[in-house]
Amino acid sequence: MSAETPSVNIGEAFSIFSEEPSWMKKSAIVGLCVLIPIAGPFQLLGYQHRCYDHAKAGNKGMPDASLGEDIGVGFFDWLKNIGNMFPMVIVIMTVFFGCSFGPALLAGGAQAASGSDEPNALVGIVALMGVVMGYGFLFVASLFVGIMAIDMNRRIYNGETFPLFSPGATIGAIKRSPGAFVMAWLGMMLAGLVGALGIILCYFGALITIPLSFAIRTKVLAQWDAVVQANMPAEVQY
Repeated sequence: MSAETPSVNIGEAFSIFSEEPSWMKKSAIVGLCVLIPIAGPFQLLGYQHRCYDHAKAGNKGMPDASLGEDIGVGFFDWLKNIGNMFPMVIVIMTVFFGCSFGPALLAGGAQAASGSDEPNALVGIVALMGVVMGYGFLFVASLFVGIMAIDMNRRIYNGETFPLFSPGATIGAIKRSPGAFVMAWLGMMLAGLVGALGIILCYFGALITIPLSFAIRTKVLAQWDAVVQANMPAEVQY
């Protein structure tokens, strides 16, 4: 009998409600820990990593939090994310401001060099086109970063430090399993809505829904990891 082919099953990820009878209690404990000054957010990040390891190992439901360990893991995950995102933000904002203001400055400089003080419609058109170009680039770049961040988080959880500097692995994983990646992206978006639901219905409800959404997201991410591993050359598998 052949082994079942790994896939991303959003319904299975959301079955955490039936798999974990005490999901509200576990989410509330993690959510209340977030209120701890400075260390709280790191604890939440660390718990997200714990949920990923829990789901990747094939376990059901949600793991119990471990305050000290989760804070340490979360802090190092935060450093890795900062190290990967900061260079991208610098490049994106540099190109954005270059596109938005560069053409207008060049056109204005050309007008000044010609010695004309009259308003020039061409300068206005060029400036407008530059702004449109800049925001168009920002939109595309944001989509790209959002897509890449999904797999980069998976790689960070699997022990990599700077997946940003080897994007070929992420692009290759997406190219090998585009359908599964789209499902993973959709699943993580829906999980994000679960987190937002607590804010919409009751602000303090987010203390429950955000940890819960993290558990669902990492369950989807673990499914995506199984798909990637199944389609990855054996010598580079985690």
